[in-house]
Order: sequence, then structure tokens, then C-alpha cells
Amino acid sequence: MVYNSLFNNILNSLLPASCGLCNAATGKHLPLCQPCLSELPFLGTACSSCALPMATAGSCGKCQQHRPACDMTLALFLYQEPVSLLVQQFKFSRKLEYSLVFSTLMAKKLLSLPEQPDMLIPVPLHSSRLRSRGFNQSWEITRQLSRITGINTSHKTCQRIKKTPLQTGLKASERRQNLKQAFAITANVKDLHVCIVDDVMTTGSTLEAIAVALKAAGAARVSGLVVARAVL
Repeated sequence: MVYNSLFNNILNSLLPASCGLCNAATGKHLPLCQPCLSELPFLGTACSSCALPMATAGSCGKCQQHRPACDMTLALFLYQEPVSLLVQQFKFSRKLEYSLVFSTLMAKKLLSLPEQPDMLIPVPLHSSRLRSRGFNQSWEITRQLSRITGINTSHKTCQRIKKTPLQTGLKASERRQNLKQAFAITANVKDLHVCIVDDVMTTGSTLEAIAVALKAAGAARVSGLVVARAVL
């Protein structure tokens, strides 16, 4: 049901025949060859709340002391080469085919969970930044993820109502302050399990700010699902 022939046909018609990292022929619907894919820095054991790498499963000490509003966070990779290159090309060079790489791998992780979310939502961009960039990278991943898994999604559920400076270079405390009251929930999420989808998680401030807004709007559970987790 998930990986049906129609979806594979769509993938094959959209994606390039060569690997985005080594230019070798892939021979399948992902724009990465199997050797390059297998060498990516997949995230191993990590904190169930904030996705920081850990030696053993569970929650890290910081999350045990201050429980995040985001109940669970999953990440595919560590944010290091060559994943950082793929994400940057996707985000700033319009390599939109990588959204299908990310969403296909994220779908496998999502569908392996005992409890599926009721709704997927992308981290929104402010309207001015959306006009400038031309697309929302998180929405590109989310809509493909919804198509693969069958889980409902909408880019209108969460809106960025405050234009904030770029988070790059800000400390964790500055990021939190930067995002205060930046998001508004504009749809009914009462008693739902909502999963927030993004490309890179650095300090977790963005996911946390949206999770706080979702919980205030009545969401029963909030998860985060990201392509890569940065370790500062």
C-alpha cells in the first residue's frame, strides 16, 4: 500500500538517473546510489525527546530535568558531511529531488513506530521569506511524506506570524527568545497526535516553540521528525 507501483512510477519520472554525490547511475528511484546511501551518517541511539546522540536508549539528563513540549523527536542523520551538503543543495540550490530521498527514508522510520501520528505539519516560513526563497523546504518533504504514508497533512495548520531574524549564529537562549509567539495554530488539533517535520534540528528551539503552540491549542501529543540533527 505504501510503496505502490504508481508512486514508484512518479518517482522514476521525476528523479535523475545519476547519484547526487558521485554521479554514478542509480538504477532506481532514489537520486543516490546504494554505496553513497549506505555511507551517510545515520543517527544511531539518541535521546527520545531531543534526538541528541546517546550511548543508551532513553532521555538525556537535560530532557529529564526539563521535559520538552515535544514528546518525541526522531532524526535520520547527523548533520555532517555529506548530509549537510545534500541539505544545503536542497534548501539553497533548489535540488528538490532530495525531498524524495529524505521523505522516503523518513517514511520508513515513521511507519516503524507503534503509534502513527494523526497529522503531519511542516515548519512554516514567514510569508516574506517564502516569497524570497520561492518554496518551503519543510513542506516539500512533508507533502511527499504524506503521499507515501497516507497520513494527512496541511501547510495551513501552523502559520509563522512573526518575522524573525535568521537563527544561524544565535545561542540557544537567543533562539528561544527569537521564536516567542512566532507561531499560530489555525486549525483544529484538539486531541490529535501531531508530527512536526523539518530539515535540520540545531537546538530544538523551533520544534519546541511549535510544540508549545500545538499543546496550547489542545494537541494530545506532539512529535518531531527531522532529516538531520546537529550536534553543537
